[in-house]
Amino acid sequence: MSYNPNNPSNWSWSKAFSEMNKQVDQAELTSQCINHVAGYPGEAVGLYMTFDKKSQDDVYEILNEIL
Repeated sequence: MSYNPNNPSNWSWSKAFSEMNKQVDQAELTSQCINHVAGYPGEAVGLYMTFDKKSQDDVYEILNEIL
């Protein structure tokens, strides 16, 4: 097996934490966008929660492309 610098097991601690922070930031932004776009009142009964699974997936995919 050849050395692959893009393999996470070959990353430095700095790069690993940087990648983790990027993923956490993206997850937080996605969550906040869904909350704002769907008029989420801060409880588990917001508009996004009333969407069917396909609509929720569509909203998530759109936000994923934006972010």
